[in-house]
Amino acid sequence: MTGYEETLLTRAEMLEDTGDLAQPVLAVLAGAQGAGVDPRAVISLTAALQALDPGASTGYSAGSQKDRRDGSGYGSDSEFLEALSDAEDQVREHLREVKELQEQVLAALDRAQQDLGQARHDLAAARNALAAAYAMRTRQPCDGCHAARAAAIADAEAAVADAEARIADAERRIAICEAAADLLDPLAERLTRALAQLRTAPQDLGEIYELIYQFVRSGGKLPRYGRWIEGANA
Repeated sequence: MTGYEETLLTRAEMLEDTGDLAQPVLAVLAGAQGAGVDPRAVISLTAALQALDPGASTGYSAGSQKDRRDGSGYGSDSEFLEALSDAEDQVREHLREVKELQEQVLAALDRAQQDLGQARHDLAAARNALAAAYAMRTRQPCDGCHAARAAAIADAEAAVADAEARIADAERRIAICEAAADLLDPLAERLTRALAQLRTAPQDLGEIYELIYQFVRSGGKLPRYGRWIEGANA
């Protein structure tokens, strides 16, 4: 009876591993570093990375003008934003799967708790029936009363054993569901935090390079193979 709940727990354990989600964010940071993006513009990205992989290195150095080489980083902000959008999509999809699984776990937990309540009710009734069976009177000479009493006791004992087994099964199912929830709840929080940080990154970029964007909007052109946005220490 615990097979379904075990499947949910296994799925939760698989979703908890967000290492694959961290890789696209690392790639975005690497591309931004190669392009010389100001470290202040990627603060949200490093925060998202830490949420996805607390053990990941978040070291970042924009370097100087001479560090930029063609092919070593993003050639434009549009490339950066496109890669950022792809990373965001992956985190969003992962979060959707986590929330869907959370709903399944909650439904399974509710069913297990209902089954536990019913089994406990049945156990009480079976114990009452067992007590009544033991209290059945017999007569001498026997007119079948001994057999009836023995049958009633056997039936009640079987009902007690069945209810106790269902209680144990329901308690195991509840424990498995709670274990899955213990994984999914903090995971959903981490993913939500990472997604919020990724969504903030374009705003950070716009604020740090506001003057450059004003220059471009007024007709200015940035060099294609130059450092498309200069580092803080350039």
